Amino acid sequence: MQRVWDELKKLEAQAEQIQTDAQNQAKQILAFTHQESDKLVANSKVYGQQEAQKLYAQVAQEANQNHTELLETTKQTATKLKAQAEEHLDKAVRLVVNAVLEETSS
Repeated sequence: MQRVWDELKKLEAQAEQIQTDAQNQAKQILAFTHQESDKLVANSKVYGQQEAQKLYAQVAQEANQNHTELLETTKQTATKLKAQAEEHLDKAVRLVVNAVLEETSS
């Protein structure tokens, strides 16, 4: 009977040791998981900032390109309008000269 009792005590001690070991392992795993999740969060922030910078550079480049295209279009339109204005100016001068000549000759 004593032998059975001693064997039970041994088993109980082993069970307690297993439980303690399992708790320690769980704590280690939890600490490791926290470290890894902190690394992932930090990496995500860096990645997010890099992506934001890339997107900003892309948008700035597109805006500059659109600005350049719009400026070129505006210059072309201004040149056309200037040519039309000069053409109409010649006609207007002729009309005024003709009108003045007709008035003086009358």
